[in-house]
Amino acid sequence: MMSERPGRYDGAVIPVSPMRLTPEEQLALLDWHPIFTGRCPECEIPIKARSQRPVRWTCDRCGWLDERA
Repeated sequence: MMSERPGRYDGAVIPVSPMRLTPEEQLALLDWHPIFTGRCPECEIPIKARSQRPVRWTCDRCGWLDERA
């Protein structure tokens, strides 16, 4: 478990970054997001691999768009 207190490195304080997602939301993300599943969460069709990781995920078949980006 992470401490809420900042750590130190070479005498300097390392601030604790706030979490954007709860642990439950993080686990749910593993189950449905294409970066982890390779599939569209709406139509389950594989999302084509591109040479670079997309900034915003979209499905060419159903038009699903990742609004979290």
